[in-house]
Amino acid sequence: MSDIPRPCLPLLALLLLLGAACQRDAGPEQLARAQASYLALVERGVPPSDPGWDAVIAEFEAVPRDSKARPEADKRIAALKQLHGTKLPRRPLSRPNEPDGGSPSLDEHGHPM
Repeated sequence: MSDIPRPCLPLLALLLLLGAACQRDAGPEQLARAQASYLALVERGVPPSDPGWDAVIAEFEAVPRDSKARPEADKRIAALKQLHGTKLPRRPLSRPNEPDGGSPSLDEHGHPM
């Protein structure tokens, strides 16, 4: 038989189970880094079609599949991929039902009249 006394076997098994259960989940940290990159591009006003979003998508995809943060990362990935292939509509030059189209009249130097 083994050199380990019988009373120590349950304790050893418990320690092994606790060690396996206490593995650190790196997903929330990776998700936080990806969200920081996401916010940086949003604050700079980077359009969805810009290649800079590829790196952000890759950061969200780097969240481990077995992490508790993965469902949130999957939501972000899906939304970013949908927007990444979509071109934003052009900004309207005027707004209906607004005097002067919603813009103040300008003189020949571009100053409001």
